[in-house]
Amino acid sequence: MNRYQKEDKTSYSLGMSLTIEALKHRSEYVEKVILSDKALKNEQFSYLLSLCRKNGIEPVYDDKLIEKLSVKENCYCIGIFRKFHTALKDDDHIVLYGFSDFGELGTVLRSAVSFDFKDIALIDCDIDYFDPRCIRSSMGSIFHTNIVSFDSFAEYSIRYPKQNIYSFVSKSDKELSDMKLVSPYSLLISQDYHALDGMFNDQYMIRHKNDRDISLSVRSSIILSVAYHLKRSL
Repeated sequence: MNRYQKEDKTSYSLGMSLTIEALKHRSEYVEKVILSDKALKNEQFSYLLSLCRKNGIEPVYDDKLIEKLSVKENCYCIGIFRKFHTALKDDDHIVLYGFSDFGELGTVLRSAVSFDFKDIALIDCDIDYFDPRCIRSSMGSIFHTNIVSFDSFAEYSIRYPKQNIYSFVSKSDKELSDMKLVSPYSLLISQDYHALDGMFNDQYMIRHKNDRDISLSVRSSIILSVAYHLKRSL
């Protein structure tokens, strides 16, 4: 087996924690679990083996393959899984626009799952979310999600015409604290803080005290936290 290529039918999770997430949430797609002879030093080792037994997977010990595939030190486990293709539920969505960075996509996926948002649409995103680097940056959160890519917002709107769109921008006369959610809704977050300015009617800004742009990780966490509490009150 060679290092990951975008056209591959399988991908892999680097590390025991990520492989456990795959086994817990997408076990039907996991084909192999590769272990290092050093894996037993990990405190999660027994739990991993119990999940393998539960799912009828016999772990394979192969340090050379782990060394070949791993891009990080002290990797004692790799999970090989088939790429899974899901559909979004006709419900509330997180829509991520213009993402091109593995780390930033992973950060937002972690926040989304933490705040109980699991239907993720990617629009105009030049990124392969099955790349092991993205799997790693999401800390396994991708295994919790239904995630679908669209070439344009128009394509997404045709497929989900009933969604109420709430976009988040750098400048608006409406602040995040003014937002009132009406389901089914889509929370539209752009990697570029200014990319959505003026594009939609329901646009909200995060009021802050200086002129510096808020980082994507902070911005997305604030938006999703507010939306989570609004969702619970609906």
